[in-house]
Amino acid sequence: QKCEHCRRMGATIPCRAAGCPRLYHFPCAAASGCFQSMKTLRLLCPQHVAEAVQMEDARCSVCDGPGDLRDLVFCTSCGQHYHGACLDIALTPRKRSGWQCPECKVCQTCRQPGEDSMMLVCEACDKGYHTFCMEPAIEGLPADSWKCKNCRVCSECGRRPAGLDPGCQWYRNYSVCESCQQRRDAEDARGAPAHAPQPEPPAQMSASPDRSEPPDAPVPPPELEPVGCDEKPQPGGDPEETPPGDGGSSPSEPTPVEVPPSEVPPDELPPDVQPPEEPPPLVQP
Repeated sequence: QKCEHCRRMGATIPCRAAGCPRLYHFPCAAASGCFQSMKTLRLLCPQHVAEAVQMEDARCSVCDGPGDLRDLVFCTSCGQHYHGACLDIALTPRKRSGWQCPECKVCQTCRQPGEDSMMLVCEACDKGYHTFCMEPAIEGLPADSWKCKNCRVCSECGRRPAGLDPGCQWYRNYSVCESCQQRRDAEDARGAPAHAPQPEPPAQMSASPDRSEPPDAPVPPPELEPVGCDEKPQPGGDPEETPPGDGGSSPSEPTPVEVPPSEVPPDELPPDVQPPEEPPPLVQP
């Protein structure tokens, strides 16, 4: 017969409600939320679970009441029922399948109870594992939530621990394997330098070129500029070599500027100007 939960063949446990054709595998019955009675060996499917209120063992071992029958979970070891709300756990098909109450919980590796202080409980399936029974062994209980190897699936590559290195580390609440996390870190490292130099060009351009050029460009002092001269400076003119106000020549006489001092007779030179030893270099206009 076909199982109502997993849709596979081999189901043998029928629903005891009148006229219900549903059948289940034993672990599938617990996973689907069926009510199972260990005393009467009867099963009621989720559609007929309300009929379980008349059964003797349809009570939570914590609150001792039927409460919400859909929230009852069945211990596959002792047959006691517990409300998920009373145990503060969110019931899922994975947790319901093969679930064991706190009194019956055993290590899935050594199949032995005890050592509760060293028992890790998977947040996905609620099954227990001793830290010293794991490979490799874990020295202490992790501070955050933990998932067993059967419930770990990498959200990036979809691989499980069986297809990875036995010493593979897991990240992001056991949802990313080590190789995918290393690839993420490498991508982040390559992307970080690309954004780092961007603020530098504005910082270099913040200095105005007008403030950096004046030290290199000579600017004649105001007191050396010719006063009352409307003509353009002649090619040989230099404000430092021809100080204004010497009275030797007027602006309308270009001869002293055009003729080099070496060609002017010594008696015609002004007293404060001496003929240079070598003619100054010609400056093109």
